[in-house]
Amino acid sequence: MEQKLSCSVSVHEEESDGKKVFVVECIELGVSDYGETLEKALKNLKEGINLLLEDAPEKKELLIKEEPLMVTRLFL
Repeated sequence: MEQKLSCSVSVHEEESDGKKVFVVECIELGVSDYGETLEKALKNLKEGINLLLEDAPEKKELLIKEEPLMVTRLFL
């Protein structure tokens, strides 16, 4: 059975040409993209990651992991 790949994604909003856009980044691979909606940004990121993995399949090792114990945000 093929292992599922997953990555941690950072999401934030920026302003570009007077419009808000969502910027997303795959933390493990350092791949980022953006979109006018969160859904579009995530779709673009997924396409970018798939292109990278086609060219560098060895990077898949970075995306094979167990479920995280916890995902949270710490405000300082």
